[in-house]
Amino acid sequence: MMIQEETVSSAYEASSTEIQNIIMEWVEATEQFHRRYAKLTEVINSLQSAGRRQATTNRPRLRKLITLRHHMSDVLMTLMLDMTGQKNGRSSQPSKPGQLHSHARLLAELNREIDAELTPSVKTVALA
Repeated sequence: MMIQEETVSSAYEASSTEIQNIIMEWVEATEQFHRRYAKLTEVINSLQSAGRRQATTNRPRLRKLITLRHHMSDVLMTLMLDMTGQKNGRSSQPSKPGQLHSHARLLAELNREIDAELTPSVKTVALA
């Protein structure tokens, strides 16, 4: 008599619909992130050109925006390397659905931070 062993999978596997939703969430967050990066660059350029005309420009604000843009670049590069599976020059497995979801949440959080920084500066630049 043969006894069949049943393998119980303790790992959760996402359905194709869940994976598709996660991918769409990531794509949307990434697109919003890119739009905000472009908007941030626009504001920085405006402040820099205003600074050339006026010696009393808001330099701390400009430095903060430039630092935020640099942070955005670092985050995006890190996420892109994670997506391709390249880490420290060695190959690893590409991102899993859970990582995509984490990336989307991180990008959404950064988008809120960018919005908080850009909202006052857009009004200031528009008035200037």
